[in-house]
Amino acid sequence: MNRKLQLILSILLILHGTINYSQKGDFEYNDVKLENINYSTRSSFSLNPNNIDFLEIDYKTLIRYYNNFDTNYIENGEISLTGLYNKSLNIDINSLTFKLKAKDSTIKLNLPLCPESTQKLFVLNERKYLNKFGGIDFLDAKINSYKRLKFSEINQCYSKEYYQFWDWKSLNHPPVRDLKYSLEFYDKKRTKIDYDTINSPFFNADFHKLVDNNSNSYLTFENKLELLKNGNSYQKKLELIKNAKSSILISVMSYYKDSSSLKMTHELIKKANEGVNVYLIVEEVWTKLWMKKGMKPFNKSKVVLIYADDLINIEKHQTALFHNKIWIFDERTAIIGGQNIIDSDNISSGYNHQSHDTDLLIEGAAVTDIANSYIGLLEHYGFEKKSDAQQIEFIKTFQNQISKRYNSESKNMLRGQDIYKEKLENKNTRLNGVCRFVIQGPQTDRFAVSKAYTSYFKQAQNSIDITSGKIKIDIENEREINRYEGWSERMWNQIFSSAENGVNVNIIYNGIDGGSGELSNHLKRKALTNYNNKFIKKYYPRIAQNLDVKAANRNYPVLNYLQKKENINTWMYFQYMHSKTFMIDRFVVSVGSFNLDNWSADKSQEAVLICQDKDLAKELEYYFTLDRVNSTPMLTKNDQ
Repeated sequence: MNRKLQLILSILLILHGTINYSQKGDFEYNDVKLENINYSTRSSFSLNPNNIDFLEIDYKTLIRYYNNFDTNYIENGEISLTGLYNKSLNIDINSLTFKLKAKDSTIKLNLPLCPESTQKLFVLNERKYLNKFGGIDFLDAKINSYKRLKFSEINQCYSKEYYQFWDWKSLNHPPVRDLKYSLEFYDKKRTKIDYDTINSPFFNADFHKLVDNNSNSYLTFENKLELLKNGNSYQKKLELIKNAKSSILISVMSYYKDSSSLKMTHELIKKANEGVNVYLIVEEVWTKLWMKKGMKPFNKSKVVLIYADDLINIEKHQTALFHNKIWIFDERTAIIGGQNIIDSDNISSGYNHQSHDTDLLIEGAAVTDIANSYIGLLEHYGFEKKSDAQQIEFIKTFQNQISKRYNSESKNMLRGQDIYKEKLENKNTRLNGVCRFVIQGPQTDRFAVSKAYTSYFKQAQNSIDITSGKIKIDIENEREINRYEGWSERMWNQIFSSAENGVNVNIIYNGIDGGSGELSNHLKRKALTNYNNKFIKKYYPRIAQNLDVKAANRNYPVLNYLQKKENINTWMYFQYMHSKTFMIDRFVVSVGSFNLDNWSADKSQEAVLICQDKDLAKELEYYFTLDRVNSTPMLTKNDQ
């Protein structure tokens, strides 16, 4: 390794106290140990009877341990060994050894494999888990299981009842990949919905007209929607890029130079050379500080690269972080969501210790609104200065096409306030691709998304389900008047008010497993891909773990504060939660770039889709329930 880089990392280790943090191995906690909990049926079989710090065991010993220990809910799974790049490996599982570490009560394979390889070796029997810990449903049983354990605020982790795979992270069971039973089994409130008989203010035309006025957005109808999870979104974007005929319009905050982005860069430049109009808007400050190398290939290409400079605009009502994630292909297909162009998002499976994220593909009248807003961004940043005559002419033609499409969509009853009442009262159309696209920023209303969400939260009758990569609450009631405009506070006050009125609020956020996100994900993966490099293998995981603990300690007060609120339950996902989704009353779904923090509410440029669609709602609710199954509960001291 480069000596200069080693020196920098050594300094970081000292500054962060990582060398003292864990002397005997990677990914260890100082005070995580097995709980001495008595069971009437506990087996006498012990995996480490002499409590040796490090012990190597084989697969057969592991099977015997889980089959004889008081964990009958953990059953033998499948042997499917794959490398870090998901290639199947022809390895005899019985020839491998596992490292048992007493200090953090974990088991880790002595080989750099894809995390799913060890996760799948054992599976969870959800019914036995429910019977073991008791409760009204599976998630209640999970809460009961964690109430038995001690939680360390210093190291942000629970103690353990038995040795667990490191790749399970903070879960006390193997990750669940599919829900075998009805949603009601996991959460008793998720009873089957009769969508035809729902009585809701979200089917009221006056409500939507009010949101129209507040957010400068409008309903469109009969849109086709497809949820894109994790790396599937990256693959879909590549597919759409390769098939593009006329244009590819992109706005994204982060475009980092790594293996997946280089592949995308190659395809974008290739399409531009073929005559496809390719526009790419990225945030200026972070890109030039940390991602400059990723932009170099575009500088001599036909791709129009534009930097969003609002973060360094000194005017109070203009300063904003460019956080939009918008993709438009051939003016007909769009993708909106939270994913950046970085390996942590692009190669994620949702289980391989990278980002857990969500995008939404849309086709239909809403794309016209998205495309029109993108042109607004181009104009705001003076695209003419970066474009040649042909590219400028394309945008002018594009604008004319959008005007014609608005007229055509109105005639075909796909948009227009005059059809709201008819469409929303008809059970065949009110949950069939009803969507509004909302964008906020200096070029439009700076708080449009905040206003829209607050309006929807106010009308919630039963539930509000949230995943967010960042959460900020003014716990100390010290408003930062000079920095923020107060919309974050208004939204949270509305959520709290809804909860006080009986609305069930479920929030999935980041704990120790999510940690510091992309940075620690990058370091951990580097340690696996450079397994034979002693320096990287030893120190990168330690730096990552220390960063994760610091991040979890920052998040803990917020989670603890929320958990104390009536009718609010908070969960910590076992990977880095970067997804930004909202679901209200189980059928209003929003996917976008908006976090529940001060920056998104009051400072950032954001773009979201808010939809009423039966199939989309079913799919997102399934994944939201699965994500809670793969999360640890936030418990206050009174709960334990």
